[in-house]
Formats: sequence, structure tokens, C-alpha cells
Amino acid sequence: PPSPPRLSIPMMAATASLVAPAVLLFLLVLPSGAEAVTRDGGDSRPGAGDRRWAEVRAIMEDWPTNGSCIDGTCWMQNFVVTVGNSSGRVFQHQVGSLVTLDTPLLTASASKFPSALAILGTVIDGYVELDEPVSTYLKFWTTDQSDPRSRVTLRTLLSFTSGFYDAGVGGDVPCMGIPFYDFVKCAEMIYEKAAFAFEPGTVFDYNSFHLQLAGAVACAATGKSIGDVLRENLFERWGLTHTHYLDITNPELAAGLIITGNDYEKILRQYLTYEKVSKSLAADIETDYTDPENGVEASNSTIDLAKSIGHYGFAHWIECWNNGNDTLTPKCKRDRLHSDPGLFGYYPLVDRRNDYYMQIVMMHVVTNTSNFGPTEASSGLRLKIKPIIDEIMSH
Repeated sequence: PPSPPRLSIPMMAATASLVAPAVLLFLLVLPSGAEAVTRDGGDSRPGAGDRRWAEVRAIMEDWPTNGSCIDGTCWMQNFVVTVGNSSGRVFQHQVGSLVTLDTPLLTASASKFPSALAILGTVIDGYVELDEPVSTYLKFWTTDQSDPRSRVTLRTLLSFTSGFYDAGVGGDVPCMGIPFYDFVKCAEMIYEKAAFAFEPGTVFDYNSFHLQLAGAVACAATGKSIGDVLRENLFERWGLTHTHYLDITNPELAAGLIITGNDYEKILRQYLTYEKVSKSLAADIETDYTDPENGVEASNSTIDLAKSIGHYGFAHWIECWNNGNDTLTPKCKRDRLHSDPGLFGYYPLVDRRNDYYMQIVMMHVVTNTSNFGPTEASSGLRLKIKPIIDEIMSH
């Protein structure tokens, strides 16, 4: 398949500029890696022993020098790919020694889907309804029907169609990313200061405001701090033992997750198999909320991204590469590919049609959010190896 156009990744970073200064300190404590690990043979699980994994390995080994280099910079020197299904992991291969499945990685926008799952834990437990007005939970929120903000719901927040808008690459108000700032108070500042431009449910805008506000709904509905919401509904519910946020008191839900490949794989496998999320809730999560056929437009700051990657569900992409933001093609609707790639290259994906997950585990930090090299490189690898993986995993 063709590589994505050079301008296809612009807003994927979202709030990476807010967390980038902390990255420099974070990099100093990255553990050194282990020897490269491969598993693709001698295993009875479906797909595990297929000889075509050798082709995937060869592409991966060649990628650092012949696939990931853009304008003289080679972005993927250290990464791991894992693939699995309901039986567990069936393939893993590591390139380089600095990133392993036990390395804590700042995931940038690949934080969005796990953060949404944490918020949805309050739906699962009966604290929040997807279609209740946000004003039901947040006392500072208007109930005035002449104000379209009164019609914002958790569903429109998680689908990034709430009406809140940012003309740049993610959105910011002064309190966001400030350690120890009260999280719900910061949400109130977003409510007061962030641009609100559209009737809820009509425009897709890829920004960080939606998840911050959704997190505040979870806090208000449960009476718990955001730290407790994340601990109970993400770390503990999903069995994550090496996962945290840059700041737990006022976290950047859209970009501040630090996680290992092993922990992210727990999310992917349990989500694939409906262990933590029911099929009915997964259907809500995977609904296409940004289909122009239903009258939903992409904002001017999001349109290039939508044209390249596809449409949006709850805090993740429904892939339909280079489709021009048209209604998903019949093939894309059949494929049901759900992904949440981030600026630093981390690329998790669930393939419903072929019933497997895969992830590209990496972190190449860029402090300039207009530098999309890591994401372009990992997206290119995903486009290169996934057709081979499809052939293996579909049999």
C-alpha cells in the first residue's frame, strides 16, 4: 500500500508540546534494552508457527536504514512489534536494544484510547450515561437550551465532536499540564476559555479539550479524584502494573500516558476479546461518529488528518487510509481497523475482521510538534507489514 502523504500526520501529536519538556528528564531514566527477541515458531497457537513471519522480520530488520529514513533522519532504530489474538501473543520481534517490551514509553496521542477506557469504566459501573447532558454531572456547565454547550454529552466528548475547537494542533489553556492544579477546576477553565464553535455532534475536531472534560465528568459523577479514576478504571481494571501518567493530579489524558509494551498489549488483548468491555459498549466505542454521510464534517484543523487516516470512534481512528474523508469504503467497513497512533511513533491497532491485535512499540521523542517523522515512519511500517500479517492471522 502507498505510504501516507508527508502532511498526513499533523494533529496526531495533539498536546505533545505540553509534555515535551518532561520528556528530556524521562529519557535519562530509560532502562537499557535486552537482546532482540523473536517468537514465531514452535507454538501451537493459531498463526504462531507460520513461516511467513520471516518476511515480517526481514522487513523490520531492514526498516531502520531503508524504511524509516525521511530527509536524512532515520526514525526507527529501536522498536518491537507484537501480534496476538484471543489465545495471546503469537509473534514478537525486537529491532535494536534500547526498546523492549518492559521499557516505559511516553506514548503521546496513543494515550487517548487508554484514557477513554478509564473514563468508560465509570459508564460500566453505572455512574455516567453516555447520552446525558454533561450538565447533569458538572455544576458549572450551562443548562440553558439556547447555548449549544447544554447539549454536550459524554458521547460527543469521547468522539471528539463536542463542539469544542482549536485552530492549532491540540488545544491548550493555561492550567493544562500544570502539576498539582485541580483537575476539575482546570476543566472549568477549559469550559470558560476554550473556543466552542459547533453544534455538538456535527463537527470532528481533533483536540485535547474533549478528554480533559470527559475526565472531569468521571470525577464529578464518582466523587473521586482523577488519580483514583485512572487507578481504579485503567491500572487496576486492566491489570496494568507498569503504567502511569506524567502527572496524576492534573494529567494530560490525550498525551501523557507512560506505559510498557507488555502493559499496552494487555489492553489490546482484553479489548479484542471483550473481557473488560461488553460487546454492546464496544459497539458504541467503534461507531463511526464522523461520517460525512451523516452530516458530520471535519474541522479545518483536522481535515488533512481525516483525509489520510479515516474516521473517528471513541478516542481512536477507524482506519481507511487516503480515502479523502469520504464515507468509508465497503472494504474499510468490512476491515474494521481501530488504531490510536501517537507522535513519538507508538502504534496500537485492533483488527476486528481478522480477530487480532498488533502494536509497534517505540518512542522517538520530538519536541517540535510539526516534526512528524516518527509517526510517518511507524505508519509506513504498519502499511508495509500488515497485509502479510492479515494473510497469516486470517487462516
